[in-house]
Amino acid sequence: MKNHFPRTLSTFGLAGLALCAVAAQAHDIPDQYLYIGGHASQYWFDEDELGPNSYDTVTLPGLQFGARFAPNWSAQAWWERNGVKSEITRERTHVSLALASLRYHFHDTSVGPFEPYAGLAVGQLRFDHRGRDTDKETVAGAEFGLQARVAEHWVFDIGARPLWTEWRDRFEGEVYAGLNLIFGATRKAEPEPLPAEPVVRDSDGDGVPDQQDQCPDTPAGVAVDAQGCPLDGDGDGVPDYLDACPNTPDGALVDERGCQVYLERDVRETLYVEFELNKAEIQQEFIGELAQLADMMRKYPSAQLRLEGHTDSTGAASYNMRLSGQRADSVKNSLVNSFGIDPARIDTVGFGEEQPIADNSTADGRAQNRRVEAILQATQREGLYED
Repeated sequence: MKNHFPRTLSTFGLAGLALCAVAAQAHDIPDQYLYIGGHASQYWFDEDELGPNSYDTVTLPGLQFGARFAPNWSAQAWWERNGVKSEITRERTHVSLALASLRYHFHDTSVGPFEPYAGLAVGQLRFDHRGRDTDKETVAGAEFGLQARVAEHWVFDIGARPLWTEWRDRFEGEVYAGLNLIFGATRKAEPEPLPAEPVVRDSDGDGVPDQQDQCPDTPAGVAVDAQGCPLDGDGDGVPDYLDACPNTPDGALVDERGCQVYLERDVRETLYVEFELNKAEIQQEFIGELAQLADMMRKYPSAQLRLEGHTDSTGAASYNMRLSGQRADSVKNSLVNSFGIDPARIDTVGFGEEQPIADNSTADGRAQNRRVEAILQATQREGLYED
């Protein structure tokens, strides 16, 4: 077999340079498509094995069709035919080549604008002699090539095939260039891009994002709750990191350091709680006044409450004395049972009709005298008062 490889490589190289001219128009090749096209190849024969009918080369135009059925795989049917003369007898013969090939495409690889591929081909080489029998032989080999999409519906294909032929165990080959019209092109759906992770800012570094932080600018290192606010264990409104007096009683009035504010002078409240005749039960409409008194006692948890019961002058003095005490006790029981005040903080006493504040000779005066005086007593603390 003559050495035609330099000529083959030269032809192949010229075709490659021609393709570079369309590189600027190249497009990505689809994942799947069908195609039909035409081509031209240059086929080299093994002259040493063909005897007196020796052939050199022949240009074979032809057609091809195929399917790219996966991003990396395609199958192709190939047919080409032309006349050729014997180098010795000058007899004219028609040569045709039919092939079926399976190609693997390096879909994620590129050589410039081209996608490389490699494959296997098998088929039949046929010689139609004038006036003589037709010679047929099986051929098989590999193929290597490059493809580029030069327009929306067109793919350019260039490659080479080294082939083994059945008769006399010859090795031949061809280079080719083809243009394919593609249709039914699809591309594998690209995965939806993941949404960008939102930028989470925590300006004060307390572990709670700014958009949830109800207390921005918390000092570094301060323990916070889920809303980003400093913890306030005793609920006095002064955060723990500033609270000089933790565990203040619930509801107690505190200063800016979180320490309990003590009552410094007695506070007297007159409760005009009406009772039914000869009874000590508190009517529902007067519960609101007791609620205010209970709230004041919670603000000053160290203060004691003194309840003084009074009556008008109607009835016997001894009876009024007893009734006034019962009414003071009734107020105490309501504070304890309805508002949760510690009974140890409340003292009661009855004065009967002895301390009127209005004229008992009139109905209005008698109504004012039927009362309970509530005295919230100042806390006796060492150094608070002078003798």
